[in-house]
Amino acid sequence: MLDIRYTEFARKGLMVLVLAAMVAGSVFAEEAEQPKKDERSAFRHSVGVGGFIGGDFGGGFEGTGKYYGASYSREVKMPYFGGGGFVFFDSTYTELVFGLYGGGGTAEVTEGSISSEYDMSYMNFNIGLLGKFPFTINQKLSIFPLLGIELDVVLSAEADGKEYKGKSNASGTEDLSTFWFKFGAGLDYSFAERIFLRFEALYGFRVANKAETDMEKTWDKSYYDADTEKLLGHGLTVKIGVGYKY
Repeated sequence: MLDIRYTEFARKGLMVLVLAAMVAGSVFAEEAEQPKKDERSAFRHSVGVGGFIGGDFGGGFEGTGKYYGASYSREVKMPYFGGGGFVFFDSTYTELVFGLYGGGGTAEVTEGSISSEYDMSYMNFNIGLLGKFPFTINQKLSIFPLLGIELDVVLSAEADGKEYKGKSNASGTEDLSTFWFKFGAGLDYSFAERIFLRFEALYGFRVANKAETDMEKTWDKSYYDADTEKLLGHGLTVKIGVGYKY
């Protein structure tokens, strides 16, 4: 059964992103109503599409503990890599992104001196809101730092070709959804009056997902002298897209 606190977390997180998107939208509208000083200042908004690659280099869980005098240890690593497509809506200082991602990796479980592996695959829907501050290099090129958040909602997940199961053998997709905090930089290169190429590189750190939290709770309840730690999830995303200024 889905953890009520996790459901509340995801609901509140989605509300935050929706409110942020509404604020971004109001900025779009406010800027659109302002008088234009010249042709370049008129191009404060854009929309575009593109593709990206990326993944999570970390994440997982590790714990040690004792049970009837015997010592036990467990480490779970679940890295993944993949790619997908996205659409973006952009103003001078904000970028709203909707993406679809597919990828996978090899999960490794180590218990004492015994290790096992299984293949994982994922399909995610993500919503991101980034703040940016552009610097104009010339009429064709601008660069900008980026900082923001992203919500990854796992739509489907498989382990060794079978549906990934979460706690109590329930569907595990909600167990793997999470928030990311991301930073990086990008550039826009205009190769036509209103059409430009966008490149972005972002690095991020994520909140531990419910699957990792459940593993830690289970270990704490099952062993005494337990020492547990959720491993930090972090990863790189590289994007390239084409946008239209209006």
